[in-house]
Amino acid sequence: MTPELNELKVEPRLWINGVWTDGNGTVIVTNPATGVTLAEVQRGGADDLRRAIDGAQRAFASWSHTPSAARGELLKRAAALLTARRNTLAALLTREQGKPLAQALGEVDYAASFFQWFGEEARRLCGRIQPHPTPGFEYLVQPIPAGVVGLITPWNFPLAQGAKKVAAALAAGCAAVWKPAELTPLIALALAPLLAEAGLPPGVLQIVTAPGRLVGEVFTNDPRLRVLSLTGSTETGRTLAAAAARHLPRVSLELGGNAPFIVLPDADLEKAASDLVRLKCLCSGQVCVSANRVFVPASRESEFLDHLQRPWLKARVGDGLQDGVDAGPLIHHQACQQVRKLIEDALSQGAEVVCVNRTHEADGSLAAGSFCAPTVVRGVRDDMALAATETFGPVAPVLTYQSVEDAVCRANATPFGLAAYVYGGDLARARAVAEALEVGIVGVNEWRPLRAEIPFGGIKESGLGWEGGEEGLHEFVVLKTIALPRPRLDLDGRRDP
Repeated sequence: MTPELNELKVEPRLWINGVWTDGNGTVIVTNPATGVTLAEVQRGGADDLRRAIDGAQRAFASWSHTPSAARGELLKRAAALLTARRNTLAALLTREQGKPLAQALGEVDYAASFFQWFGEEARRLCGRIQPHPTPGFEYLVQPIPAGVVGLITPWNFPLAQGAKKVAAALAAGCAAVWKPAELTPLIALALAPLLAEAGLPPGVLQIVTAPGRLVGEVFTNDPRLRVLSLTGSTETGRTLAAAAARHLPRVSLELGGNAPFIVLPDADLEKAASDLVRLKCLCSGQVCVSANRVFVPASRESEFLDHLQRPWLKARVGDGLQDGVDAGPLIHHQACQQVRKLIEDALSQGAEVVCVNRTHEADGSLAAGSFCAPTVVRGVRDDMALAATETFGPVAPVLTYQSVEDAVCRANATPFGLAAYVYGGDLARARAVAEALEVGIVGVNEWRPLRAEIPFGGIKESGLGWEGGEEGLHEFVVLKTIALPRPRLDLDGRRDP
């Protein structure tokens, strides 16, 4: 096992009812940069999942009645522990997921910010008194915990995506069963002893590594799960939502994207190019909000590509634990093959390669890693798979446009609506473009607009519901309204009959 697991007191097993537990199989976790095995992790079966749900249901009875302020203080203690151990957690995250250490440190900080934010929001989860149309009566409207919830998270941001869901669910007073991605379970399991140290009672959070299809079957067949929250592909989200209809839990989905990156005619091309490189280096482009279509004015394409090639080729691709690495490997070799297939398909239809970053090839120790050379492609059309498909890799497909209206229309011509980016000098015009884009979040001259304080979610086929902000907390509560007589006193201080 890695030294980080020992330091963090993590065992490669299931976390059920506050103790490490064996499953009925194992899954091997490897470092995608080197192919080296990190751990053999216990894998849960249907019985393990049901046992976890049983334990969460028992824990919910007391956790849901814990004062919201006390729940919030516990989450803030967890945030402090994440910050105190950020270096160790980040090293484990880099080994397991592959992203550069600097990005892993950023993810730990991002995860901590959700525990801090929802720790603060917990005490603000308040009801209200609503006037009644009948004299002498009033309504009490109360937010109450939804119940036991099922959480499913992906491998690209295995700690931060878990933090978004776990912190919000616990703040709301829910108990949770969390299924992390089988490719990156170790960093998720690292939260178990950390939250226990913060004071979380056993059973409130269960962590079970198990096959996705099995988890979907168990979660959607159990009526005790009142919220199902998934971050994953649109196909998976559609399947989960359809299966969940039998018991009608709330379904919260953060799904795929096809983000446009629109460079307006008056944009600072150097800044736009620099930010695009940073965005595509983030998790090597394996991000649902990554720029997937780069729209550039036809009259400025050559100039933009000149600005783009310099930082693109200067970026260093390699093992994320090495100094100065800007982008790591893809999650596995199959992902590399899928990206290369999309590039080859575009080239066969007339697109051209502008530049390719092969800096990782100089290090022979990375030969077994799942590296994909970052590539810029020009001459891409809307109907090419490279533009119509979520690439999930370090590729920048460049498309040209004649008018801003044309760029906006084409940017919206997709079933997805998660994120977008607009770069321009005239902020009024840039804002008008941002408001015209059919997406959940837009960065104007900013490549990373996501924060714990704001709601994040998609429209169209990119999802349902919100994470972060005060809206993220309300995904895990339901409202109860009580109509009751309004207490009154007469002028003598005697209560009215």
